Amino acid sequence: AMKEAILAVDIGGSKYIRRLIQPDGTLLAKDRKTWTEYTQPLVRSQLLEAISDMLGAHPDVRVISGGVTIPGLADPQSGVWVSTEFMGIKDYPIARDLEEVFGLPFYIENDGRACVLAERYFGAGRDCDDYLYITVSNGIGGGLFLNGKLHRGAAGNAGEIGQCVVVENGRMSGDGTAGTLEMYAAAAGLAQNYLEAGGRRRIDGKEPDGASIAALAAEGDPAALETFRLEGYYLGKAIATLHNVLDLKKVILGGGLSLAFDLYRDTLLETVYAQTYKRPYPSPEILATPLGYEGALYGAAALVLNRK
Repeated sequence: AMKEAILAVDIGGSKYIRRLIQPDGTLLAKDRKTWTEYTQPLVRSQLLEAISDMLGAHPDVRVISGGVTIPGLADPQSGVWVSTEFMGIKDYPIARDLEEVFGLPFYIENDGRACVLAERYFGAGRDCDDYLYITVSNGIGGGLFLNGKLHRGAAGNAGEIGQCVVVENGRMSGDGTAGTLEMYAAAAGLAQNYLEAGGRRRIDGKEPDGASIAALAAEGDPAALETFRLEGYYLGKAIATLHNVLDLKKVILGGGLSLAFDLYRDTLLETVYAQTYKRPYPSPEILATPLGYEGALYGAAALVLNRK
């Protein structure tokens, strides 16, 4: 019998990845390519060729639908890729275009929002109707899944926990807000915390980053340990505030810094407990995503399942 699968396309800034994923999460095929050039016509032609190649290479698979995640503004209702400035994309009706070319329904979403749905269908949120997803890497983003569905908010920006203020009159962000979580707990902020804790200016000849500071913390380096204690504290402070308002069952951490979760887990849990209302039932379960770096890819498949 023919296997049924979803075509999942994750469009990134430097590369684009395609997969055939069965509805239960089984992976049938995977391929990644690097963009040659950024202009709307060239992005389109590269995508069409890559999708066509993948469909042609697997005649034994019946592809039921496609999902595409986008690094920038997407309008999931109209299927329009609204904009990604550095790629030169503006108001590209990608879903309709792909439907016309391949004769399949396509759904699109911003990559951050798609990661929220990935947890629901393939990750740590399978049995959960109320959770917060946070991605911690070069920036801090997030999304909310409430009452059994993705919660977008009035302007579509719900869940942007990186904009919560965690330090009064603190570091200034690019848009002029002082002391945001992103400025203290995303990659650049973490490196700055390490230097302020007395860390080395260079680690193995390079500027300190999340991975190298994590390696030092694992060896017991005091400045690195203090850096991850602060990471847990700042994240915990913002999570506690949201939990007090939303009564979450789970908080799921993704992004590169979720890989170092063990280094700040204890402080994070202590901070959340200390700063939340002591209800007779437990604090939210806080855990790292089981999907690693693959959130947006599984998210592309989840877009299709979420429409059923």
